Amino acid sequence: MSRLVRQPGVTRTPGARPSNGGAPHRGGSARQRIASALRVERPGEDMAILFPAVVLVGIGVLMVFSASAMNSLMKNNDAYDAGGKQLVYAIIGACFMYIFSATDYRRWRSLAPIAMVASLALLIAVLIPGVPTEAGLRRSLSVGPISIHAAEAAKFSLILFLADFLARRGHEIGKTFETMVSPLLAIGLSVVLVLVEPDLGTASILGLIGFSILFVAGIPLRWVLVPGSIVVAAAIALMFTNSYQAARLGGFTDPFSDPTGSTYQTLQGLIAMAVGGPLGSGLGSSQQLGGINIPYAWNDYIFAVIGEEAGLVGMLVVISAFLAIALRGLRTARRAPDTYGALLATGIVVWISGQAFINIAVVLALLPVTGVPLPLVSQGGSSLIVLMAAIGLLLSVSRETMVPSQAGGSDAGAHRGWRNGGTSIPSVRRSSYGSPTPYRR
Repeated sequence: MSRLVRQPGVTRTPGARPSNGGAPHRGGSARQRIASALRVERPGEDMAILFPAVVLVGIGVLMVFSASAMNSLMKNNDAYDAGGKQLVYAIIGACFMYIFSATDYRRWRSLAPIAMVASLALLIAVLIPGVPTEAGLRRSLSVGPISIHAAEAAKFSLILFLADFLARRGHEIGKTFETMVSPLLAIGLSVVLVLVEPDLGTASILGLIGFSILFVAGIPLRWVLVPGSIVVAAAIALMFTNSYQAARLGGFTDPFSDPTGSTYQTLQGLIAMAVGGPLGSGLGSSQQLGGINIPYAWNDYIFAVIGEEAGLVGMLVVISAFLAIALRGLRTARRAPDTYGALLATGIVVWISGQAFINIAVVLALLPVTGVPLPLVSQGGSSLIVLMAAIGLLLSVSRETMVPSQAGGSDAGAHRGWRNGGTSIPSVRRSSYGSPTPYRR
């Protein structure tokens, strides 16, 4: 956790006394000595989360360059157009990641309700006829050269809102219908508005995030299973009412049913990964004469490009990076100093790992085509920037992690620990509020 340390005149460990046992040297003005004495030091972020995230972003920029070069050249007479934009997005995202990582995650808590309302307003705005959207699709709001993907903002806002709301209400949540109105309404509205766009894949991820946080927060299963079953039934019904989604489902059951039509992208992705073999055919080979032509390869099917150009080794590197973020992120959630931080970390991990699983499963023909991009890798400005901000928030929580015997004490008394009726994260022993905690803020 954040530590208040003194600045002695000798080399020392943060928070420790001078190694020589003597009084520190009092140099400088009184103002400098006071500022030094009150200087706050925060432990470093978890490198086991930061390093895989940076690797994935780097792979993404490289693969977007490689997969989109020919298309950018024919469309804009600039082979580096899409790749250059992705690099700029990555730099902007790195700035946001640093800001969120360096700032105590609790500082954003008061903005959770505002963020939730703003994201719902954005989801409604893109559905209004006449509102400028990217490529005419009711998904991204276009403001001049800037395009804001409404669903990406909704994912981030939903995590902030649910983590704050559930941490404040504790185990009172779920006892009556009234206590469940706000979280279920936030999840339901977000999912329904995205379904109307229509975007079944993103709606399923929003539902997965919402109900995962409810489950981890200790909500009775009836509030998770019943609404979840209703959402799944509605999604299946919607799938059969839309002709193109029904075609995708039919193509999934039989990929060879329409090799030049609805299943073309699926088959080309499988062929590309088969051509890549163990070590791949080389960077840029997918754009050369004889390469595999995958529609929108730089977006939803960028994992297939990785398989073709970097081979099985490249695919395993990407999968390992996502696994590292997931496992280390769950460790961060289990060792978070408060319920809010634990739920926040859980939501971010479910978001990134769940979306990665769905995208990779689609490319491997294990799920129907959903149009869900590979997080941190696929092309996309809003998606990359928001995801890197979420990684920064996860890193901020990781700065405050403690061993289970130290956990507890930094949240309000009404929702700390199982004994006093507060929210409890499974497998984490949390002491009652007021118990001594080292380096309490």
